[in-house]
Amino acid sequence: MKSKIIAISGNMGSGKTTLARALQKDMKATLLCWDDFDDISTGPDDYVEWYHRGEDYNEWDYKELANTLKSLKGNQSILHPVFNQLLNPAEYIIFDAPLGRLHHQTGQHIDYCFHINIPLDISLCRHLIRDFKNSNKSKEELLEELEYYLTHSRPLFIDDDFKASADLVIDGMLTTEQQIQKIREYLQDKQ
Repeated sequence: MKSKIIAISGNMGSGKTTLARALQKDMKATLLCWDDFDDISTGPDDYVEWYHRGEDYNEWDYKELANTLKSLKGNQSILHPVFNQLLNPAEYIIFDAPLGRLHHQTGQHIDYCFHINIPLDISLCRHLIRDFKNSNKSKEELLEELEYYLTHSRPLFIDDDFKASADLVIDGMLTTEQQIQKIREYLQDKQ
């Protein structure tokens, strides 16, 4: 049996990691997180500049992540290139995939892509709470981040292309359990 890769995409603060971890437990699956590969991969230094250059998702070089997905999908165990832990194939490989299918290098291995849709204000609030809650960042830094969002980075969070490339768009305001149920129903219909 060939493993199936389930990708979870969504904006910052949409709950990708929460859903991916819950799916891993629920489905007794193997989990891969994009962010875990950041230190051994490359991507644009300035996302706003990248956006204005034309949003070329090939600028993210996540070769080791792509190779790991390919091995697991081919039912081969592989040593995690960052954590040096053995990853074993399972019926499902859950992939916390911020770029979904739009990143060809990893997206070509995705069997099912579920995009979490969340209002931008909720996304921004969750992001700021996460980044400022347990840090020594100042009120001035918070205001700078909000101003930068309003004047420069907000277009980065328009996720129409991600929604269009997903197999199913999931309401990010549902509970994690409800989201899992939607995914299970979708997968059951596809069998």
